[in-house]
Amino acid sequence: MEMFEWYVIRATGIVAFLLLYVSVITGLYSQIQKQRKQNMSGTLFLHEALSDWALYLTFGHVVVTLMDKYMTFNLIEVLVPFATDYKPIPMSLGIIAMYFLIMTILTSKARKKIGLQKWRKLHALNPIIYIFVMLHWIFMGTDVQGTILAAINIVPFILIISMMRDKQRLPQAS
Repeated sequence: MEMFEWYVIRATGIVAFLLLYVSVITGLYSQIQKQRKQNMSGTLFLHEALSDWALYLTFGHVVVTLMDKYMTFNLIEVLVPFATDYKPIPMSLGIIAMYFLIMTILTSKARKKIGLQKWRKLHALNPIIYIFVMLHWIFMGTDVQGTILAAINIVPFILIISMMRDKQRLPQAS
């Protein structure tokens, strides 16, 4: 059963990361659409749905990690940063990223109640999620031992930076 758990841990983590990546890209693209005065409702719906599913799979990743018999973690070790002796920094980056993702989703759903300005400031912290998750995967993941797999993790980061730079170059809507 240990191999099954290991594959599920890997799969939930990888798919959550990919959903997060596509969510970031669609969120940035929605802002480009806004700048161009295009309809962005479909893109925003996709952005939010992808974020929600990234969180669900993150929860699955944590739960199956708790069930793993080979690498035994307790609830404190998977919920409290720096509470484990096993790779404490990469593990903590994953935990902190999970909390940032929860905060992002909750504040996005309460956007009207907390106000657009406050929501924008909180949402501007989202690159932290992506960076922390990428570092968690690179330093914790058993899949990232080869140069090709490390490059796969870096390519999305480069694309996001490129899109952010392009967004800043667009003329601002009045």
